[in-house]
Amino acid sequence: MEYSGSMDKVTTKDVLKVIAVSGVVIGSFVIPALPIAAASAFKIWKNFNRRDVGRILKRLEKQQMISVKENNGKIYIEIAEKGKRRLLEYDFENIELKSKKRDGKWRLIIFDIPEYKKSAREVFRRKLKQLDIIQLQKSVFASAFSCKNEIDFLCNFLEISDYVTLVSLNKIERGEQLIFKKYHDWDNE
Repeated sequence: MEYSGSMDKVTTKDVLKVIAVSGVVIGSFVIPALPIAAASAFKIWKNFNRRDVGRILKRLEKQQMISVKENNGKIYIEIAEKGKRRLLEYDFENIELKSKKRDGKWRLIIFDIPEYKKSAREVFRRKLKQLDIIQLQKSVFASAFSCKNEIDFLCNFLEISDYVTLVSLNKIERGEQLIFKKYHDWDNE
């Protein structure tokens, strides 16, 4: 992350990501001073207002998104399950296909999600469209790009993995030209 010289606005997402990636270990501090000490512990937060970081840490602890433990005179801050879930929600909202380069294969996403998971099915369908994965039928989508990681993430997040199949193909016999129309810049390949 690059930051300007001025004090930047720190977000809950920023704080959770740092804790999730590295955890926080701080030397002996009195617990009330912990948030400011934690803010000082990370160079990544050097341009952030320490009070803002401290306020977010206190709120995250109160909401049980992080856990603060003391062991052998050191304070450990770790992300809790509730915090991990919140991070997944942030990632879910901002998910994008990482690969936009053709490798000559097609990916079919086929699903049969039961009625009792209707809301997850509709969210999944909406997310596939948001990712520019092309709907061939109501529960069949196609992508010309690698999307396994993104589909796995969506399935795990929505708890629908048992109902979704991802197939990799070399060719789609009928309709390939219609699919390519969506991606007009491929015509010259």
